Amino acid sequence: MDEWHNANNADIAGNLLQVGRADQVVMNLGGHSEPLYPDMLTINPEHFGFTNREAELAQLDRLWRDAERAGKPLVVALSGMMGIGKSQTALRWAHQMRTEFPGGIFVGDLRGSDPAGPRTAGDVLGGFLGMLGLTGAALPATEHERAAAFCNVTAGRRILVILDDAHSAAQVRALLPSSPTSAVLVTSRRELTFLGGAVEPMRLAPFEEDAAIALLAGPLGNNAEADEAALRKLSEACGRHPMALQVAAAQLPGRSSIASYVDRIAPDLLRRLEVDGERPFDGAFEFAYQSLSEDQQRAYRLLGCHPATEFSLEAAAALLDRPIEDAEELLLALSRANLLVPVSGRYSIHVLLRQHAKAKITADDDSPAALRRIVEHYHDFLMARDIVLSKRRRLSPRYDAVRPAHEGERAAERALEELEAERETLSALVGIAVETRLDDRAWQLCESLFSYFTDRNYFVDLVEILPLGIAAAERLGDARALVRMHSHFGSACYAAGDYRAAQEQFELSYDIAEANYDDWGQQSAIEWIGLIHERREEYDEALSCFERSRDIVESHFPEDRRRRPLGLYRMHSGRVLTHAGRASEALPRLAEAFDFFVGLGEQANSAKVALSLAEAHLQLGDLAGALRWGRQALELCRAARMAADQAAALELLAELSARNGDVQAAADQRWEAAEILTVLGNRRAQALLARES
Repeated sequence: MDEWHNANNADIAGNLLQVGRADQVVMNLGGHSEPLYPDMLTINPEHFGFTNREAELAQLDRLWRDAERAGKPLVVALSGMMGIGKSQTALRWAHQMRTEFPGGIFVGDLRGSDPAGPRTAGDVLGGFLGMLGLTGAALPATEHERAAAFCNVTAGRRILVILDDAHSAAQVRALLPSSPTSAVLVTSRRELTFLGGAVEPMRLAPFEEDAAIALLAGPLGNNAEADEAALRKLSEACGRHPMALQVAAAQLPGRSSIASYVDRIAPDLLRRLEVDGERPFDGAFEFAYQSLSEDQQRAYRLLGCHPATEFSLEAAAALLDRPIEDAEELLLALSRANLLVPVSGRYSIHVLLRQHAKAKITADDDSPAALRRIVEHYHDFLMARDIVLSKRRRLSPRYDAVRPAHEGERAAERALEELEAERETLSALVGIAVETRLDDRAWQLCESLFSYFTDRNYFVDLVEILPLGIAAAERLGDARALVRMHSHFGSACYAAGDYRAAQEQFELSYDIAEANYDDWGQQSAIEWIGLIHERREEYDEALSCFERSRDIVESHFPEDRRRRPLGLYRMHSGRVLTHAGRASEALPRLAEAFDFFVGLGEQANSAKVALSLAEAHLQLGDLAGALRWGRQALELCRAARMAADQAAALELLAELSARNGDVQAAADQRWEAAEILTVLGNRRAQALLARES
């Protein structure tokens, strides 16, 4: 073995310990003759109702056990916006694991969000070393010396270090112990970038809905159940943010009406969140905002104008009027500051941050121009998917330059998925178009949204936007657009079961079309009035309207524009003939209609015709044919996500199962249909459930 040498030629001021090897050192510093094992934990946050972090606590458990098995220290960086529960989560885990760390538990507040500036690592280390007995002259003078002393004293211990509100990774690195049996939890409002070393990132999200409502309900005691709807609304207004929920909950007791109070504060909640006359979120949000560059501040402000809390990179680029690459850099910077959150290739801004951002808008930002850009972006996005879902004739000339967003077998499914992801935004676009004086876009957006909203049974949305489309067409003096808007509004009223209002709209549409020699408008209005007669079980009148509609198509429509309206004629008349007990007459028309819509790639109409074919075969006693078409209808309805028609297909299949003696299958199919109808708010669900009880 080589001989070991050690020499120290420096001037020494204070204590010097120099040994070749020491298994344990007991320092008699500051009057202490025994090693100190500090426990700097404060009271457990769980005692104050901070719950709903079971998933994060379980993840910390798993990470600690994995680190133990690997013989490595654990460092976890918990990040998230102010008040999201980072510190509480770290402290709760520390309390649960207290006995796991007999060597000491150290808690340091790094004050990374303090406007006066963060604490130095040396200052924090001074506190840690003081708890270990190094005080006065024994306390090393420089940050480097203090870090070395902390590592040396704790080198063989199982210790837990909580570093709260870190400003930077550099601030944290100076505070990391050297013990391989240590765990370090770092909390920060920023996403820290550690260069080298195994650091586990953990971004905290808002509470789950049930936990959020439970927190709001706590101060109300037994009265909370009666106000559940109001509490749910307040929870969403808070964005299920833990601190916002806590502040809001404190303001609920003693209110004569929780619902009316929530209605008053929800639209402007950020300004209403006060504690002892102070608004805790203002300073925290402002500090984060002021820490951004000018470009990042502008991006943050404009993103507050986006109509939804979640958006794509492409939408953000349009809103910011920046190239995709530049927009992505800005969004990533905001994400690292926890002012945005990446969500499956998209980005989300918390509802409270969105209110703060929007309030920061300046005249130089030209938010009306930004909103016009967002309308144009989403209209292009919408048209490219609308033509995938439906081949119906559109009036908007903008469709001439549009290419389908997708082609091939899954084109419709992909288009629907993308539209669903933008549902919140799409519902707001028409209002924004009107607000920014884009009347031509307003009615054209209504036209583009019609197929998607109709096929997904979003008739409430249609009833909200179509009056705006009608008013926009009137301001433009565009008679053809006005005919189309009245017709769409009538169909929305029809779907909502208001047949009187629907007929009024179709009659208005017909009159305007007739006055302006619009054959298309007249044909459509007559066809829809036929559908109203069908709903009223006036089958002869319905068939008469469909025949009139067909006559207009055959006598006035150009040859190349007749196929689709004639396909609709066969679908509608075949269905009505079936309802009138004339299934044998209906089958040829329905079969032609099915082949036609399948050829066009229209899943929605193909599904509807398949369902009518199943009903016609059932009426004729052909159970095998009915089963075949019923199954096909169900498959198509599921693919097109047509919930109401899916329930109808399940009911028909339940009838077939019952006739074939399969009682269990019939019960299962009725139960599934009832579940769908319950979600849709359809009262028929109760009748189906009662039948199975």
